[in-house]
Amino acid sequence: MAKSDIFGYVNELEEEIQASRYARLSKTNKVIDEKIVMEIIEDIKNSLHDELDASIKIMAERDQIISAAEAQAQEIIKKARRDADTMIKQEQVYKDAIEKAQKVTDQSRDNAQTIRRRADQYAEEVFEDLEKYYRESLELIQVNKTRLYQKAEPTITTDEKEPEEIVD
Repeated sequence: MAKSDIFGYVNELEEEIQASRYARLSKTNKVIDEKIVMEIIEDIKNSLHDELDASIKIMAERDQIISAAEAQAQEIIKKARRDADTMIKQEQVYKDAIEKAQKVTDQSRDNAQTIRRRADQYAEEVFEDLEKYYRESLELIQVNKTRLYQKAEPTITTDEKEPEEIVD
């Protein structure tokens, strides 16, 4: 029943009271038809009962809606926290990757410098060995050249004759 029904019943009750006649020899007491008043009161009770049932249903629905909204809010909060945790972990993975890449780069640079330094030392040793080898080779060539010139120079003895000149 609608709210207006209750007010209608109350208005009907007021009309019945106003329409009733005064008791004999009284200006304040009225004679009211009990049957009509009781029917109106019964209608009001039924209407209130229906209103109360509707209110209880509405409150139950409201509670369900609130519970569902709270559950949904909790799920949203949980998802937001999971997403935030995931983002934090991804951020940490990113930071760790950058840090690791920097370490690898630094280590590679250090290794390259070490290799370059060792290669320079090795090249210097090879050049020194080559220089020593060529110096020794030059000395050996000089010695052999000197020997060759000494063997090639004829020793003049008195027994030997001078070659004759050929005249054409």
